[in-house]
Amino acid sequence: MSSEYAPGGGYGNEGYGEPYAAPKNGAGVAGLVLGIVALLLLFTVIGAPVSLLLAVIGLIASIIGFRRVGRRRATNRGVALTGLVLNVLALLVSAVITAFLVAGLAYVLNNGGGEAWDCLLEANGDQAATQQCVDRLNEQNGVQSLPAVP
Repeated sequence: MSSEYAPGGGYGNEGYGEPYAAPKNGAGVAGLVLGIVALLLLFTVIGAPVSLLLAVIGLIASIIGFRRVGRRRATNRGVALTGLVLNVLALLVSAVITAFLVAGLAYVLNNGGGEAWDCLLEANGDQAATQQCVDRLNEQNGVQSLPAVP
């Protein structure tokens, strides 16, 4: 019994060049992971400066992954593109937050914060010495002290 149809060869890329390979883009994946971590670190206390560093590294990795896709050395363009977008977003937000932190620290240090810190360290937990530090800082900045609570 003969069939008028040719036997089926199965599914896939049979006869069309290379066999199917899973998408790969190590640099793009690294950029994506660093972008996610950089964004999550923005919600922590010390996260902005660390996030800034991770976003720069992740941005570089994402660009490398994106360029590899363009040269057909890697697949999974979407991963590299998503990493690129997340790292740019993390870079911008962390740069703004870091700038505010640096400006605030500079303001505090220029307005007696360094001397106050030194005074509090010298007080070493002694309440009377700590109160003298606070009173001296208030006097230097023209702030009236609140009456002591009994």
